[in-house]
Amino acid sequence: MLRKAICLVCLALPASLWAVMPPAHDHAAMTSGQVSMQQPREWTAYPLLKPRMSGSNRTNQVITVVPQNIVTALFDAYSNNLQEADAHRQLPMEMAGARLDKPATEGFHLLTAREEQADKVRVASTVHFFGERGAKNPTAMFMLQKNELEIIPQPYPREHSRYRANGAWQFLVRFNGQPLANQKVVLETSNDSRQEFLTDAEGKVAVRIPDDFRPVAEQAQGAGHDHGMRRGADLVLAVERAEAGKTYLTAFNSSYGPDAFDGRSLGWGLGFTLLGMLGAAPLLRRKQKAEAAPVAADDKKEEV
Repeated sequence: MLRKAICLVCLALPASLWAVMPPAHDHAAMTSGQVSMQQPREWTAYPLLKPRMSGSNRTNQVITVVPQNIVTALFDAYSNNLQEADAHRQLPMEMAGARLDKPATEGFHLLTAREEQADKVRVASTVHFFGERGAKNPTAMFMLQKNELEIIPQPYPREHSRYRANGAWQFLVRFNGQPLANQKVVLETSNDSRQEFLTDAEGKVAVRIPDDFRPVAEQAQGAGHDHGMRRGADLVLAVERAEAGKTYLTAFNSSYGPDAFDGRSLGWGLGFTLLGMLGAAPLLRRKQKAEAAPVAADDKKEEV
């Protein structure tokens, strides 16, 4: 009878109340601190392209490009090997995103997505690198005109590298292939920084990425798990321009890491240097004794 009464009460509850009540398994996960189904935090309103990797190893690795803050049906993929037949190809948008198949020749690939309405054009772009030693320089790939308003790395970080905080990284801003002077460029990071820059007379801008990382101990404590130990964040550069009754917005996103020579890295470097010096001290003493021994023997011979 008690179970029947409970069921009747549950059925009588309004639907709005059920909507805010989490399922039993979700509640258990929340109490144990293991919920991971939440959507990523929206740290910018600019359009982004995020490559997601899945697969247990490089042979079966699948890369899916996921758009954020932009609606598109096709992606354009450009290879830095311009002589290839598929140096430019289009990737259809699927449920999870656009699948980027591994090309025959590895290296740098520029990905762009475009959303166009009657009076607005929005473009998102990013770079993905397939692990190839000695990859061809991607400068020629970047300089190809792909959209009206463009942000072009000058240059892009070399293979197996990324942008670093406190470094001055140069970009070219152009419209219809022509450099844009005195153009405002906005930088936003997933660590909640925002800065504005102006291009020079040649349409170039030196962007200094802020070192906005929290200390390692504080970051780990805030995360509650070792997930917070990953020293990396996302950035986006955006430019907007009105021309001939249309508004153009283009954004370039990538990742960046802390300054390679910040206090934390310098401390570790000095520590290892000190340990090396301490380890070498006994060897130096032995060498000095070995060199001093023949001299002492010669002195005794002269006394005799």
